[in-house]
Amino acid sequence: MKKLSALARHLLSLPGVKRDNVEAFADLGKLSLCATDLGQGFEIGKFRYDAIFSIERFPADQANRLLAVLAVWIAENDPERDLLNLNDPDVDVTLEDEQTVFVEISIKFEESLSIVPDPDGPITWEGQQWRVDDVPIDVAGAVDKLENI
Repeated sequence: MKKLSALARHLLSLPGVKRDNVEAFADLGKLSLCATDLGQGFEIGKFRYDAIFSIERFPADQANRLLAVLAVWIAENDPERDLLNLNDPDVDVTLEDEQTVFVEISIKFEESLSIVPDPDGPITWEGQQWRVDDVPIDVAGAVDKLENI
């Protein structure tokens, strides 16, 4: 749940957002299993979930800035949303008093779960030890010959 953690850290860095006023969690998660060999590791699944962020006592006059920051973060950090058919975030803003609002954000994320070989890894699969990590991708530096198929 890298995206959940990254967005939570980003929201906590904003003026007016205090750690004690924020709750973030994953809800309605669905794990789709696969075992795709990526060369130096495997994608073993995809995890689709609703990331829920609740912010209490947020300055009411900064609510539009919060929404703009959210939109920019999503554009920069989750560019494959359209390909994955993920809906836009749902946002509820409730007036708490004249100066503060309660904000609840629900955003669907999908993330790959990948494992790489590690002799000390905590996961045993197919007689080998693994750890959860991004699989390094080898990129060709050049192509010598391209044939018609």
